[in-house]
Amino acid sequence: MKLSILTIGDELLIGQVLNSNAQWAAEQFTAIGWDVACQLTVGDQLDEIMEGLALVCKKSDAVLISGGLGPTHDDLTMEALSKFLKVPLEMDHEWVGLVEEFFRSRKRAMPANNQKQGLLLKGAVRIDNDCGTAAGQHIRHGNTDLFVVPGVPHEMKSMLNRVVLPALAARSGNTGGKILKETLLTTGIGESALAERLDPVVKKIRGMPEFTLAFLPSTTMVRLRLLMKASNSEDQARFQALVQELQQACGKDYFGMEPATLEGTLVGHLKSLGKTLAIAESCTGGLVSHRITQVPGASSVLRGSMIAYQEEIKTLELAIPAEDLRRNGMVSEFTARAMAEAIRRRWNADYGLSTTGYLGPTGGDEHAALGTVWIALATPAGTIAREFRYEPNRERAKERAAQSALDLLRRNSGISEN
Repeated sequence: MKLSILTIGDELLIGQVLNSNAQWAAEQFTAIGWDVACQLTVGDQLDEIMEGLALVCKKSDAVLISGGLGPTHDDLTMEALSKFLKVPLEMDHEWVGLVEEFFRSRKRAMPANNQKQGLLLKGAVRIDNDCGTAAGQHIRHGNTDLFVVPGVPHEMKSMLNRVVLPALAARSGNTGGKILKETLLTTGIGESALAERLDPVVKKIRGMPEFTLAFLPSTTMVRLRLLMKASNSEDQARFQALVQELQQACGKDYFGMEPATLEGTLVGHLKSLGKTLAIAESCTGGLVSHRITQVPGASSVLRGSMIAYQEEIKTLELAIPAEDLRRNGMVSEFTARAMAEAIRRRWNADYGLSTTGYLGPTGGDEHAALGTVWIALATPAGTIAREFRYEPNRERAKERAAQSALDLLRRNSGISEN
C-alpha cells in the first residue's frame, strides 16, 4: 500500500517554517506498514495545488494533504480540491456552530472570515478538530483515500492519531504483514567509527532483504534505525534478537531506544539510586540544566545549578582564587575541576558537573584554542575531566558541549554498565 504526503504553504517552500509535519507523518505511516511513495510541497497557488494533487493521486492508494485550511485569502486547499475532484463545496452549519463555541469559550467573538472554514466537500466525512477551527475531511477519489488536515502541527497530529492512522491501519490490515521498527540511540561516537565497529552486523543484515538498517547522524548523536517487514509471529523474535545484537555491538555508546532522551535516562537512573546532582555552567549558559529540568521529576535529582560565566562569579560564588584562574586559564582542566568540586561541596550533592570553554566565533588564549571545551565531573570517588574540541560555531558547539557533559555523567555514574 503506497501513500503520498502533500504539504501546502509558501512558508514551507521558502524555508521560513520547517516541514516537520511531513517528517512526523511519514514516520507514523511507515510504522503501520504503509510505503511512503512521495512527499511533495507546493505553494499557496490554486494551479500548483491542483497539479500537486494530480501527481500524488496518480501513484498512491492514500494521500495526506496538510495545510491551507485557514480563514484567510491565501488558504486555497478546499477550492483546489473542489475543482480537482469536481465536487462542490457545501456549508457545514454544524461545524460553524462548533467554531463559534470555540471562540465563545475563549471569551472572543468569531471573526466573519472563519465562516469560510465551514465550506466542506460534498459527500466527505468530516474530521473534527479538537484543538482548532479548521475541520479535516476524508473523501474517496477512485481507489485513493484523501485525508485533508490542517497544517498546524498539534492539530494535524491529533487528527492523525484519532482518525487517519486507525483508518489506514484498518485498510492495510489484509496485507498480512506489518513493519517492525526500533531506533537505537548512541552518543560519544561518530558515524564512521560506529559504522566500522558494527560492520559485521551490517554485513549480516545486508544478507537479509526483509531488514533495513540506517545510520542517522545529528549534531549530538547517531541513531540506528532498524526496520523489518514482518509476515508472521516468528519474525518478532528474529527482529528483537537483531536489536539486542546491535545494542551489544554499540557497547557503552548506546544509551537507549527512541523516544528516550539522554537527560531522561540520566534522571531516571540517578533517581533510582537516590543520588543528587549540582551543576556549574560557563560556556553552555544553562543548557545542561535546561535539559535536565525538561524531565518530569528532575527536582528529586538536581539540587541546583549556577551559570558562573565571568571570572568574578567563579571567584565570589565558587571560591576559586582569582590568581589560580588567571595562572591556569579560564578554559582549562584546572578551572573545570575546580568548578565541579566547588559546586558539589556548596550544595552537598553526590555529583558536581561543570563546563567551561571558548565556543566561537571568537575567543581563545594562550591556555586554550578557539573551540576548546573542558568538562569535569566531581564524584565521591574523585574528579574526572575531559577536553573536547569543536568547530567554532557557537550554537552547534553549545549543543555538543551540553551533550558531552551529560554523557560524561552517564558513563561515570554506572548507567552505561546496565
